[in-house]
Amino acid sequence: MRRGPRALAALALLPAGLFAAGCGIQSTDVIAVGGPASAQAVPPGDGTVLYFTGPDGLMPVVREGTSQAPLPLLFAGPDKDERAAGMSTELPPVQGAFKMSVEEGRVTVALGQDVSGLTPVAQRQIACTVLQAVARGGTVRVMILGGGAKSSLSPLACPV
Repeated sequence: MRRGPRALAALALLPAGLFAAGCGIQSTDVIAVGGPASAQAVPPGDGTVLYFTGPDGLMPVVREGTSQAPLPLLFAGPDKDERAAGMSTELPPVQGAFKMSVEEGRVTVALGQDVSGLTPVAQRQIACTVLQAVARGGTVRVMILGGGAKSSLSPLACPV
């Protein structure tokens, strides 16, 4: 069956006509739907989750293939690949040993240095990393103790 030039022209104009008609959806103003997104990482069986600062705030980083204690890794800072991805840390260089104890409802982290100068972001880096390692979920808080008579921080949660 042979079609004439008029039929072919009509078929060629059909997509343009549909495009011009639109789909009938009216535009609207911006509608607020809640707070910003957050992220929580779940490591594979042999991984460790550390919290570093990134372009969008505190971010979880999964270090696969390591099941080491999280605090030495956290205080060592982001590795080469993590730095290339924009990760950094607000934690000072480590001084002294780390100790961590877990009690019902609280994890206590003892550092061999003064902690009174830790920024709020650095405090959250410690709290989130520790809570990810020992207590996923629940209302567990982290108490950070440091060397010195009055070097301690109030119990912290992980608001990430």
